[in-house]
Amino acid sequence: MKLKNYVYCALDFSDLNQTLNFTDKVCKHIGGVKVGLEFFVKYGIEGVLEIKKFGIPVFLDLKLHDIPNTVKNTTENIIKIKPQLLTIHLTGGSEMIKQVCKIKEDTKIIGVTMLTSLDRNDLKVFGVEIPESQFVQNLTSLGMRSGIDGVVSSPLELTKLKKKFGNKLTYVTPGIRLNKDIKNDQKRVSSPGQAVLDGSSLLVIGRPITMSRNPIKRIEEILENIRESLESRN
Repeated sequence: MKLKNYVYCALDFSDLNQTLNFTDKVCKHIGGVKVGLEFFVKYGIEGVLEIKKFGIPVFLDLKLHDIPNTVKNTTENIIKIKPQLLTIHLTGGSEMIKQVCKIKEDTKIIGVTMLTSLDRNDLKVFGVEIPESQFVQNLTSLGMRSGIDGVVSSPLELTKLKKKFGNKLTYVTPGIRLNKDIKNDQKRVSSPGQAVLDGSSLLVIGRPITMSRNPIKRIEEILENIRESLESRN
């Protein structure tokens, strides 16, 4: 696997031209791009198709969550543009997940367990008394039984997930920061290399790249961090 294929850049822009210009700049240096809900609501399927013209895989991070029939009908429209990955919230339940997985075609369905902006204190507010890691494992088990292809989870849960579920899933990891980067609003973070060592299949990295004065150099630093970590393991 080429090192660049680990890295998916989160295109956290609100302007279409800025998004397309940035994609053009970095697309040859990364494995894919992630498009979120804000962009999709503003520019829709047409905006995603503009990004796809660069020939780069698109990860649609929409975190769908509603009653099963609504999510199914929404997914039917989304898969027409053939995103490589699409996220749904596993807290939507087994029936919702199954409805989506029946119609996914070549799109990988990635389950969202616990947002990286949350921690155990937030779970307690929801009335959930188990540790974050157990909560994530429970939702992942539900997702696997219902047909998902992979799971989004913070770096801190990766080791346990990989140990329990092995290579049966694609592990998508947000909350990736180099040591010199600010954590911003994500509470459970890790370096790129450590996440790969822990079993991540795909790293979602946004602001450390998009807010950099030199995004290509920053991508190179990320890839070097992965390379050094893999070499240290050997």
